[in-house]
Amino acid sequence: MDNVRLRRLKADHEALRRLAHLHPKIEIEGVFGNPPERYRLLLKVKSLRERGDVVEQAGEHRLEVTMPRGYPRDAPLFRMLTPVFHPNVAPHAVCIGDDWTAGEPLDLLIQRVGEILAYQSYNTKSPLNGRAAQWVDEHKDQLPIDREEFFLDLAAEPTAQSTAPTCSNCGTASGYRDSGTGLTPCTSAKHALCPDCTIRCKTCSRVLCLSCGEKTCAACKESTVQCTNCKAPTTGIAPPGTVAKPGQAIVCADWHPLCSDCAVACTTCHAVLCLVCGTYPCPTCGPSATATA
Repeated sequence: MDNVRLRRLKADHEALRRLAHLHPKIEIEGVFGNPPERYRLLLKVKSLRERGDVVEQAGEHRLEVTMPRGYPRDAPLFRMLTPVFHPNVAPHAVCIGDDWTAGEPLDLLIQRVGEILAYQSYNTKSPLNGRAAQWVDEHKDQLPIDREEFFLDLAAEPTAQSTAPTCSNCGTASGYRDSGTGLTPCTSAKHALCPDCTIRCKTCSRVLCLSCGEKTCAACKESTVQCTNCKAPTTGIAPPGTVAKPGQAIVCADWHPLCSDCAVACTTCHAVLCLVCGTYPCPTCGPSATATA
C-alpha cells in the first residue's frame, strides 16, 4: 500500500470516528481493514422505500463505503445495504456527483448521502432510478421527506487537534516548506501537502496535487511550454538533474520553466537562479558569486 493511500485511510478513520462521536444521526457499525478500507454505517434519517407497489417512509438506513485500490485518486464507492427509493440511488450505487477531487473529505461525503436520503438533495435529470424520478416530479409538495438539517459543521465543533497548518490531502498537521517544518505548497492552488502526499511528475518533477484533482502533469502534456520569464516557447521540460536538450526548458526550485536564455545557474552552488522568483543573484552564495547561463 503506497504512503499516500495509507495516510489518507488513517486520516479518514480519525475523521469518521469523530463524525460518529459528534453526529447524533450517524453510527459506525463495522470497519474492515487496518487502516479501514471499508465501512458499514447506520444513518438515522427519514427517507423512502418501496414495499410492493407502496412507497413508504423508513427512518434508518445502512450504508457501505468502500475505498478502491486507486483511492484517493479514484472516488470512494457508496452502496446502500437497505432498500431506498430515490432518483439517485440504485442497488449498486449512490450518486454523490460526477466530479471527484481527492480534497473532498470522506466525512462530508457521508453527510451528503444523508442529505440525499432526506430528499434535501436530488437530481431527476440523470436518475439511477427512473420510477423514483417520476415520483419526485409528481410529489414535489411532499419534499423533503426529512426537513431537519443533516449537515454538521465539524470545523465549528470543539477539537483537541493542533491549529497548525495541515496537509490538504491526509490532514497531517505540520507547517509549510518555506518555514522548514514539512508541508509543500502545490504548484497551481497552493494547497499544503505533506511529504507522503507530495507526488511529482516523473518527467519534470512538478508537484501533482490530489486536492486539485491532478492525476497527470498538465505541463508535460503540452508539446510546447512557455518560459515563465520571457514567454518564449520551448519543446518541453528537461527532468531536473539532467542536461537540457536544445530547445528544452529547465525548472527553478519553485518549478517555473525557463528557456535557455533565462535559465541562469550559480557557478558556486549550481542552483538555477530565477528572475521570476527573484533569486538572482544567488541568495545562498551572495552577489559576489558569478552566474552563467
